Amino acid sequence: MRSVLIAFMLAAATFVAQEKRPAASNGWVKTPAAGETQTTAFVTIENPGMYEVNVTSAKSDAADTIALRDGGRAVTFINVPAFGTMEMTQSGGHLLLVGLKRPLKDGDTVTLTLGTDVDVTLTVTAAVRKE
Repeated sequence: MRSVLIAFMLAAATFVAQEKRPAASNGWVKTPAAGETQTTAFVTIENPGMYEVNVTSAKSDAADTIALRDGGRAVTFINVPAFGTMEMTQSGGHLLLVGLKRPLKDGDTVTLTLGTDVDVTLTVTAAVRKE
């Protein structure tokens, strides 16, 4: 009986450890120049889980579409390593907001919603600001 209880407790602890969810924070959007119809956005994603997570899609209330980018090229996903953090940068993974729906100025906020390959949706409010 005792060994069954110990096995159950270990299984429960493993399940709880696997339930650690990725989280998004520190979102910001680069202020576009007057008349620009696209801009870049950046987010920090923390992955406390033991498996990597890939951001596979993004949308925003401020743009028609969002392209996932790595440096100067389009990519199909942005990787967040297991037990790691991914800070988006201009020269690394980031988001390209295309077809801005309204002019964006310093101090505005934009909602960014990121989809992942593990069916976790991350939402972050991003401030519009200069670099």
